[in-house]
Amino acid sequence: MINVEVSTIINRPLADVFAFASNFENNPKWETNFQDVKRTSSAPIGVGTTYQCVLKVPGQRVDSRFVVTEFEPNRKIAFEGDKPANAKPKGSMLFESVEGGTHVTSLPRPEMTGVFKLLEPLMARYIRQNNAEHLANLKRVLESQ
Repeated sequence: MINVEVSTIINRPLADVFAFASNFENNPKWETNFQDVKRTSSAPIGVGTTYQCVLKVPGQRVDSRFVVTEFEPNRKIAFEGDKPANAKPKGSMLFESVEGGTHVTSLPRPEMTGVFKLLEPLMARYIRQNNAEHLANLKRVLESQ
């Protein structure tokens, strides 16, 4: 199992950071793997909210349905997606108010299958690097608003 943790501090209030990052329709603005996202459920964002996503993963472009599996306002959001290829997207983000901003932690936990299961150590390095870039993008986007 891949167990990666990446974090950053964003110089914006907790409520602003959580509202932006917990809405998957904003993901294409900061997560390079997401090309297009549409919410497919109604009501406010919470457990059970679904999204149809177009993802760019190494070597392919895939459609995947994501669902919010945990939702604690201004604290945590967790999700999982349909298995688009050799990995089932899964993970969470944690949010904590700190002096001057918000501490954000990304905890990707994709479930690898097939040959990718054998490559988990290499994939973990790639996922850590990818998520560090995503959090840097999130920080840049939110701090420029």
